[in-house]
Amino acid sequence: MSFSYENIVPSFRLDGRLAILTGGSGGMSTVLSRALVAQGAEVALVDMNLERTKAAAKDVVAWANETLKGVHESPIGEVSAWSCNIGDAEHVDTCFAQINEHHGKVADLLINTAGYAENYPAEEYPAANAESIMRVNGLGAFYVSQSFARPLIQNNLKGSIILIGSMSGTIVNDPQPQCMYNMSKAGVIHLVRSLACEWAKYNIRVNTLSPGYILTPLTRNVISGHTEMKDAWESKIPMHRMADPKEFVGSILYLASDSASSYTTGHNLVVDGGYECW
Repeated sequence: MSFSYENIVPSFRLDGRLAILTGGSGGMSTVLSRALVAQGAEVALVDMNLERTKAAAKDVVAWANETLKGVHESPIGEVSAWSCNIGDAEHVDTCFAQINEHHGKVADLLINTAGYAENYPAEEYPAANAESIMRVNGLGAFYVSQSFARPLIQNNLKGSIILIGSMSGTIVNDPQPQCMYNMSKAGVIHLVRSLACEWAKYNIRVNTLSPGYILTPLTRNVISGHTEMKDAWESKIPMHRMADPKEFVGSILYLASDSASSYTTGHNLVVDGGYECW
């Protein structure tokens, strides 16, 4: 076997690829969308609120035009914005078909960050709320995977799916009661394993990235004025701090890369500052 730089050192470039990023106006996506564009991808941002998602797309393009020049010179792919309720299978199918048509190619990278958490004691959890969170976090993850994979399978194209799970899919958080969120994320992790096994024959890799506590604007709002909550969380993290959203970029690019993670599928990559170790 002969060795060359190209077949030994992985490339994390995404030139020519189209990435669909759900939860496109959220805290994690703010960083991920920029990283994807910096690596040469076109990006379709998908979220419920179209105006907010359009504003997010505009910000990404402005950042790219300012940043990706000179020493960081890189082609700047199109960044589009779309409104979609991922808990509605027909809406997802229509939206993803429109994305592919608009960009003139079949999306081959899906990153599903859409989802939410809420806290209720288990014995008081309203049925309507339980059904809603399972529809978005659980069924939504399945619907976006389906709508993404179908055109790849039909056109014999390879792809990568990255569903955002959570350490809450394998542990129980304390002190907040969130049994339905935990259940939904446990489902996402096992859904990934199932899809990875079924779709390996189509050359579609499916993996989970399971973060620990992330210091997003939403999390900052939750712990604002509640130092006891922040202290309780950080006391259980060996690194004694929450993550910055940018600390997940490397993991996403690894799972997205055709060369770096070509033999990685069905994996749950936990990035939690060591939380699960204690």
